[in-house]
Amino acid sequence: MHDDKEGVIPGNALVVDPKKQFRPLSKYGNAFLNRFQCSTVNSPVLQAISIVDTPGILSGEKQRIDRGYDFTGVLEWFAERVDRIILLFDAHKLDISDEFRRSIEALKAMTTKFV
Repeated sequence: MHDDKEGVIPGNALVVDPKKQFRPLSKYGNAFLNRFQCSTVNSPVLQAISIVDTPGILSGEKQRIDRGYDFTGVLEWFAERVDRIILLFDAHKLDISDEFRRSIEALKAMTTKFV
């Protein structure tokens, strides 16, 4: 995100800042907010765009570990507000994980935003 000074803003601070648009994300709780952060950079490019990088999709044994928050809900929240979505995945894997399937299902209504 563009700002005059470089830095990192923790999620808990982002959701209470009236100048930022993240207040609705507080409903996903502290497990999410403790992992959520915003990097600010003084770059003219970032005056026109924002880049959202979500955590990777869990697969195999890792998906048995609960994230502690509604990952697909957060994914949908961001997807509803963006102009473009770039979905990256490992084409060498033979199958998709349950979490990846749920993520695709959550984004199905927004296919016009995919690049």
